[in-house]
Amino acid sequence: MSENTNNSTVRSVFFGRQSGYIAFILLSVPVIYLFGFRHMSFFMVPSASMEPTLMTGDHLVTLTAHQYGRGDVVVTEDPEEKGAFIVKRIVAVGGDTVAVDGGALYINGHYVSEPYIKTPPLYFMPPFKLPDGNVFLLGDNRNNSEDAHAWTDKAQPERNIIGKVRFIYYPYDRAGRFMHFALGDLGQYVG
Repeated sequence: MSENTNNSTVRSVFFGRQSGYIAFILLSVPVIYLFGFRHMSFFMVPSASMEPTLMTGDHLVTLTAHQYGRGDVVVTEDPEEKGAFIVKRIVAVGGDTVAVDGGALYINGHYVSEPYIKTPPLYFMPPFKLPDGNVFLLGDNRNNSEDAHAWTDKAQPERNIIGKVRFIYYPYDRAGRFMHFALGDLGQYVG
């Protein structure tokens, strides 16, 4: 076999129509998975309510999760403005009792360490027990956040969650994988 024939065979394998189809299929699989099964969505942070964790204008990628837990930062439907979305942190889940007193968050009667908040909350919220299938959402900028402590309906259905924040893609100097601070009953760092 001549060298010219070998080059022709190599070119047809890597640059031929069949290899184009294979490349298209291989590139389509992750896209179909992310958009079709994990409901990948894109959002922009509209306010300072999540500072210092998220800044106004941050662009986010969310993916649905099989389960949402304390400490997850999520995008959900805005309970007070139809058709709008908000980004908040889940601080309590169904069955938990949540309270804010003396500038601290308490879950099930235990103090929760929250190193990610901007400043301690200046408000008081008496103990509130969440019904199953609901979450309690607070912004990290506790004193400048319209969230569950001020909403008429403090418990939000978990089914209204669009997805968990996974990635910041803009601005470029803040771009990267988003790290969550999982809260146990006592607020210890779990993951």
